[in-house]
Amino acid sequence: MVERTSVVRIERREGWGELVLDRPARRNALTVELVVQLRAGLAQLSADDATGAILVRGEGSCLCSGLDLRELVGEANASKRAAFGTEWSELHRELAACARPTIAVLEGAAVAAGAALALACDFLLAGERASLHVSEVTRAMTAPMNIAWLVTKYGSARALDLCVSAEPHDGVDLFRLGMAVAVVDDANVLSAAREMAARLSGYDRGAMAASKDMIRAAGGFDFETVLTQMRNRPVGRTPS
Repeated sequence: MVERTSVVRIERREGWGELVLDRPARRNALTVELVVQLRAGLAQLSADDATGAILVRGEGSCLCSGLDLRELVGEANASKRAAFGTEWSELHRELAACARPTIAVLEGAAVAAGAALALACDFLLAGERASLHVSEVTRAMTAPMNIAWLVTKYGSARALDLCVSAEPHDGVDLFRLGMAVAVVDDANVLSAAREMAARLSGYDRGAMAASKDMIRAAGGFDFETVLTQMRNRPVGRTPS
């Protein structure tokens, strides 16, 4: 079953759901409307007992190209930018707290804020030539969400590599670095992710949710803690 809004699709499969960014003409660039609809879709799928796993993917050849600069940059867009910041932070908090396992499908590219969306998911499955690029520093910006997820999940050395060195990493690289759980031929990324979602959806929902809670507690340095600490730091220009 498919539920469509203006820029997001929810596709309910047997045992799992797909949250689809649906702005292919803009390479699924993020707007306030898109993030609001992602939050709503995530809430719907998370509340559905039939949903054992959630895929996050982009329509077309790109997961997400980052912020839609036409909507969010410049003095005329200050109110939209403020609204985006609030909605974006809440989306990441909700992904961090999600009881269902989440799988990012890295097809094409995930750039800047798009990279943060990919990193926010529990699992990253990548195409061989797909690219994840935390590019903000090259535009005199900082990347607080990318930094928070990288520090939380992989440590400060990996955060320095991706956020300060700011080189793109393809799927093969991401797998080598332990960031992607699998790397497959680009044409087969979505089918491989769906196979993973189907496998996870066969597990006990409560056991998976409890395991995620235990892992977060055992980690000590959780996403919310890192994000709170960064609030007292300068974040440069438009955050992502």
